[in-house]
Amino acid sequence: MHLNPLISDLALILFLAGVTTLIFKFLKQPVVLGYIVAGFLASPQLTFVPSVQEVASIHIWAEIGIIFLLFALGLEFSFKKLLHVGGSSVISSFFIVIGMMLMGFLTGRLLGWSLMDAIFLGAMLCMSSTTIIIKAFDDLGLKNQKFATTVFGVLIVEDLFAILLMVILSSMAISKQFDSGFISESIFKLIFFLTIWFLIGLYLIPIFLKRIKRFLNAETLLVISIGLCLSMVVVANYVGFSSALGAFIMGSILAETVEAERIEKLIKPVKDLFGAVFFVSVGMLVDISELSHYILPIIIITIVVIFGQIFFGGAGVLISGQPLKVAIQSGFSLAQIGEFAFIIASLGISLKVTSSFLYPIVVAVAVITTFTTPFIIKMADPAHRFIEKRMPVRWRLFIDRFSAGKNTVNRKSDWNTMLKATNQHMILHSIILSGIIWISFKFAAPFFIERWGFDIGRIITSVITISVMAPILWSMAFKRTVSKELFRTMWIDTRYNHGPIIAIGLSRMVASAVFAMVVFVHFFSYRWGTLVGFVVLCFVAFLFSKQIRRTISHLEKTLIRNLNAREDARAPKINNLIHDVHIADFVVSPDSELIGRYLYKADFRNQYGVSIVSIHRGNRYINIPGPRDQLMPFDKIRVVGNDEQIKKFGPLIESVNAVKPSANESSGVIMRSLTIDEHSFYVGKTLKESDLQGAQCLIITIERRNRTFVTPTAEVILQPGDLVSLVGQKDKLESVIQGFCAID
Repeated sequence: MHLNPLISDLALILFLAGVTTLIFKFLKQPVVLGYIVAGFLASPQLTFVPSVQEVASIHIWAEIGIIFLLFALGLEFSFKKLLHVGGSSVISSFFIVIGMMLMGFLTGRLLGWSLMDAIFLGAMLCMSSTTIIIKAFDDLGLKNQKFATTVFGVLIVEDLFAILLMVILSSMAISKQFDSGFISESIFKLIFFLTIWFLIGLYLIPIFLKRIKRFLNAETLLVISIGLCLSMVVVANYVGFSSALGAFIMGSILAETVEAERIEKLIKPVKDLFGAVFFVSVGMLVDISELSHYILPIIIITIVVIFGQIFFGGAGVLISGQPLKVAIQSGFSLAQIGEFAFIIASLGISLKVTSSFLYPIVVAVAVITTFTTPFIIKMADPAHRFIEKRMPVRWRLFIDRFSAGKNTVNRKSDWNTMLKATNQHMILHSIILSGIIWISFKFAAPFFIERWGFDIGRIITSVITISVMAPILWSMAFKRTVSKELFRTMWIDTRYNHGPIIAIGLSRMVASAVFAMVVFVHFFSYRWGTLVGFVVLCFVAFLFSKQIRRTISHLEKTLIRNLNAREDARAPKINNLIHDVHIADFVVSPDSELIGRYLYKADFRNQYGVSIVSIHRGNRYINIPGPRDQLMPFDKIRVVGNDEQIKKFGPLIESVNAVKPSANESSGVIMRSLTIDEHSFYVGKTLKESDLQGAQCLIITIERRNRTFVTPTAEVILQPGDLVSLVGQKDKLESVIQGFCAID
């Protein structure tokens, strides 16, 4: 019987991948390197082992591997998690991506490479490896360190930048040049379709999964998830995007559902299987015999990656407001290139815009930087001590005060709340309206004009376009963006001028009218467009009855409810606190000697400097536990302390690695820093008199101009200007914060 070569090739690939994986596991190295070595062995260039017969078929399997890799990445990503990482990670990531892209581009040009090769090289070098960093942190016991949460936040934002870069690079490859108009249109298409897909998916998919929940065993959920993923891949390709982008989008949509944890566990074996095939195909495309000709570029690019990531990573984190130690540790942790480099390299090959030598060079650099990552991370602390010792005292004091000031949380004014809500409202509606207009001008208008003639076609197109836009125009112009209570407070308060409030409302109506006018100006004239646009806005305001308003409100509430259905607590939250104080999660080992002891007898604050702020036992949460609470086996606890304290406390409480809480296990305990105002209610009171324990809140640190209190005693008196770190349940903590800040 004749065996199809595809089956024999797949058998060879998986056999070699299995063997090399075992070897690299034994050597305590990332399995990705084992897959690449398996690709070397399976390629036709090595004759002493069997080779793959049909390389083209393997490329199809590899493309499926990219789809599942991006789908799994989307499941771990989620837009909710992006909101949690905070401005620090966004600023740092932006600085790193721009800096490394520029360094990569200049390096490519200095090596004499073509423009497209240099641009793709810059894109490949600006993303660090999530897989390699997580493994290094696990091996070195660093995942509970404060800088680790900063690094994870940077990696999350870099994933989003990578998706954007793939769209930009694809557009450049199609136009064969840097066409700003074409690229801008592609970016706009991406933003519009991301918004539409996310809103529709977030509304429909959670409802669909909820309706069929009683039928969702492991088999049906796996099939439905893969079906949704591949369906979005088809849709993305149809509208001009890559299959990887479609898979990532569906993964990020499903990441907001309550079934996300189950889907992620079910999809992991599928992702691992096809991901292995993809990384093996990466190794197959590398001609080992030709690598000797590119030793110099490999060495140069490796140096650029290591030192460039250390510099731009450290500088970006420092500029974002983190302390010097965290910035240096973060920069040293990011000194490698990741899996997205292979995906971008594959994109360049598939689009036939990059040279053949670029792929093996990038793979070689990735292999080298993977090996060097653990050693470079270990060098972070000595580097910090070296820099701090030789840094001028004036600079060090400036950095300390800058990081402390950046991480201070003061009371938000009502105006800030209104302006933030209005801006978000306007941006979202502008994206949707712009997308509708773009579809109308590019697709609907040519269709109707060709079918009905110019005059009738443009009338039909304009009517249909305005009809589709009408609900969004109404919402943009008239829907309330803040609560009735807040609006009433701002309106009747004599300190607020009615003029700015009225101006905001008028600006919303004007913006809505402009979108309506654009349609008629395009199809008719400026005079008619202005007149008809104003009439349409008045008609929309009159047309939309209370029932339709209630429908829109219901849709928005459903979206918000679905978005919050599954809190993504698997990634550590970025807690911007003074010095190294942060939150860490542990599971109490059954072998711990502290089981059954009262907290006041254990005396963790004095013995180890840490404070237990939350205990999760079964379905019960104990936030800010009292002195007579006890620890039991398998309790999931949250503790607060600095890196050294948590590292010392960990072995005492658990015999296994710290775990992250699941989506349904978040106690809601958070940390905030703030400066005490001179008119604060708490000024002049001791911690005991402040009675924060009654509000289920706890002060962890107090920084004063002349000294710092870590785990302060009850007799410490609060003074104006104190920078304090508080921990507590979110809703109660926010109310306590108001008491620490001045009341205008």
